[in-house]
Amino acid sequence: MSISKESSIIIIGSGVFGLSTAYNLTNEGYKNITIYDKTDLYAISYLGGNTASADLNKVFRSFYGNEEHYHKLAIESRKIFEQWDKELQSPELDTEFVSKVSRLKIIDDSGLIRLNTEITDHELKNLDTFSKSGLRHTQFILDDEEDVARGKGSGWEHKLNLFDVGKYKGVLDSTSGILYASRACTYVQFILRKRGVRFITGGEQGQVKQIIQTDDGVVKGIETEDGVKHYADLTILAAGPWSAKLLPELTRLSEAQSGNVIHLKIPNVEGLQEKYSPKNFPILLWKVNPTDRSGIGIFPLTVPENIMKIIVMRPKFRNPTPVGNEGVHTPSIPLEDESRITKVVISKVKEFISEFFPDLISHGTKIFKTEVLWYTDAINNNFIIDYVPSRKNLVVVTGGSGHGFKFLPNLGKFVVRLLEGHDVDGYLPIFKWRDPETFEDINGIRDSDRILKQQEFATAEDLQLD
Repeated sequence: MSISKESSIIIIGSGVFGLSTAYNLTNEGYKNITIYDKTDLYAISYLGGNTASADLNKVFRSFYGNEEHYHKLAIESRKIFEQWDKELQSPELDTEFVSKVSRLKIIDDSGLIRLNTEITDHELKNLDTFSKSGLRHTQFILDDEEDVARGKGSGWEHKLNLFDVGKYKGVLDSTSGILYASRACTYVQFILRKRGVRFITGGEQGQVKQIIQTDDGVVKGIETEDGVKHYADLTILAAGPWSAKLLPELTRLSEAQSGNVIHLKIPNVEGLQEKYSPKNFPILLWKVNPTDRSGIGIFPLTVPENIMKIIVMRPKFRNPTPVGNEGVHTPSIPLEDESRITKVVISKVKEFISEFFPDLISHGTKIFKTEVLWYTDAINNNFIIDYVPSRKNLVVVTGGSGHGFKFLPNLGKFVVRLLEGHDVDGYLPIFKWRDPETFEDINGIRDSDRILKQQEFATAEDLQLD
């Protein structure tokens, strides 16, 4: 059936993909939208969820090697984040929202250094893409005299001198920065609630048990865990790492994989908090290689929490779980209530801190929290925004693959294009449903041996930085 602006629409999931879909649908005048989620992200802080959308912060970046389509989309997205920040400073901002996140920023222009022992081929592709988009002046090679001189003139000198350029090579990217993830999601929820979008979240009433469909594959809506059936003209599945549980056809195409997050509590001694504040310290990515999924990153201090977050990029782990009729499908879905990280990961973290930030150790910094965040990895890292081939009236929006959050403002516009049958710049073919057997498995989704429950986890003693 054709979908009109008055058609009833159910969205499963209130993470970044679900919120972006609703935001862009309401931008275009769609009026009858209900969002279901088992977690009420509007009521919790970043410490309350194990999904990527409830994280403390994310990297905003527009460097994508030679993938110019994502580069352009990120630049567009950044302008909307900046507009939201302006709205947050408005004296007319609703007091209900001010009480939730005060007037804190959503995006912080901390900059980002891509550091390595050499300028890699991927880095050269990054610089070429910035040149093509007219933004090469925003990139500063740390040991390039012309770039350094330009950086001094544009206020980035203090961040160009943080690392020994005789030992390390790298680029300071002044367009990158910190996205405060849970703040952004909370603000979009606030906007959507003001626009009349209904949120059914928390407990059995918000948790979707199954998608309702007829014998001939026509989707009619959903049933929640409280046994209530909810009908709609269109159902949109945006449940992130839980999507494959409700749609087993996603097995081997887009599944949950575990990421590692470590939080450091920075003491207020010897100017440590000032040194690592966003105004003095950028995001640092060390030896990040998107091809072999390796590297490590650290964020500046988050204010007012006084937390520095470390992420370790390495081949992720899975949690294969039988779903569907008689367990025919075994996709990976989140292993809930597990926050321990592996010994291998904590060893990498200690090596990283010891080499670059020994003052954190000498001043008594503690690892106060570790998290296993479940990402929704697509087999080739491209998002999936399409009708489900085997069903009618069902759209799936998933496959964030660790880089979807930065598109919170504009990713959902492709759902609008899909429904309305137009695609002005060729993105929808990139986001089409795909046969996983025809793509290289760059995310290890078919690697059933990498199972989280079978790993050796770090102990409390392992987490001691001294």
